[in-house]
Amino acid sequence: MNKILMTAAVLLLSACGFHLKGMGGTARTLPYPAWHIQNASVMQKALENALRRVDGKPVSAAEAQMTLNIKGVETRQDIYTITRAAAINEYLLAMTVKAQAFRNGEPVGEPMEVKVHRTMDYADSEILGKQEEEETIWSEMRIDAADQIVRRLTFLKAQ
Repeated sequence: MNKILMTAAVLLLSACGFHLKGMGGTARTLPYPAWHIQNASVMQKALENALRRVDGKPVSAAEAQMTLNIKGVETRQDIYTITRAAAINEYLLAMTVKAQAFRNGEPVGEPMEVKVHRTMDYADSEILGKQEEEETIWSEMRIDAADQIVRRLTFLKAQ
């Protein structure tokens, strides 16, 4: 009986398009395969990996068909919740990335702005562990922002 229920659950989940995070990818392809990424100091690695996942190729400026210019990356850490004793309970981590695609120096499409938010539990007794957790969360947020930017790049039209 359990095997029948498990099989039915798997079939229902697969029929609705469910997939694990990171396993779905994008259904569309990039309009040009060779991209140069400018001004992306903290986002560079995440953007290069996101491009590779959709069959794009990060290249030098001389070889690039398109250029992705990161106009700015803003990060913010705000207090999200506090306890009754006025101690910090959670932080809200926010990242905003502004980008623009260029072809031969001319802007292509609209400027992009991607916002990513995460909450992080906080405890004074676990300072060192929370610093590592915060770095991990920021890294995941950069990956998420890069994936969103590349997903938007797939909707640009090739000339």
